[in-house]
Amino acid sequence: MFAGSKFVRSLFSKVLLTFFITCLLVSYAHGAKKISKAPNFSAPNLDGERVELKTLLKQGPVLISFWATHCKPCIKELNQLQKFYPDYKEKGFEILAVDVDGPRSVSRVKSKVKGLKWKFPVVFDTNRDIYRKYHVLGIPHTVLIDGEGNIRYTHTTYRSGDEKIIKKKIEKLLDEQKEVLKEEEGKDSEK
Repeated sequence: MFAGSKFVRSLFSKVLLTFFITCLLVSYAHGAKKISKAPNFSAPNLDGERVELKTLLKQGPVLISFWATHCKPCIKELNQLQKFYPDYKEKGFEILAVDVDGPRSVSRVKSKVKGLKWKFPVVFDTNRDIYRKYHVLGIPHTVLIDGEGNIRYTHTTYRSGDEKIIKKKIEKLLDEQKEVLKEEEGKDSEK
């Protein structure tokens, strides 16, 4: 009886640990709760020019979307984001699609992007260095960063309707940015 009891305790401990880890992963997948700084990076775009995150952030919020050509949910999400991208781009917002295709499939990226008519910048992360910096667990993976470089929202996977949640979060950041600019203008006029 003692050996059976030990087995049950061991099994219970393993189940409890698995449950705890699963809860942490689910919590992470549904949006970051604490604010942390986004790691800076530089990567080549489709034309071979370097794109640096901190340069993009000078204009305002940036949404990073990790994707690959074989990932259908990634394509669906980015197609939805493209619909409102031009309006938000005018307000200082940027989307940066980080392609994580490996060396074998990276040659298809440029034609895929051209065929989909995406207007936002696309950069290559063939070695998955950026992917690792952002602790990506799967794709599509979305990271929304405010103009100060703080990660304000993360999400892994894509289901129809997720773009509405992302759109609201972007609008909130753009509203915050507008308020900060108004405050700065008020301080400048007081001088």
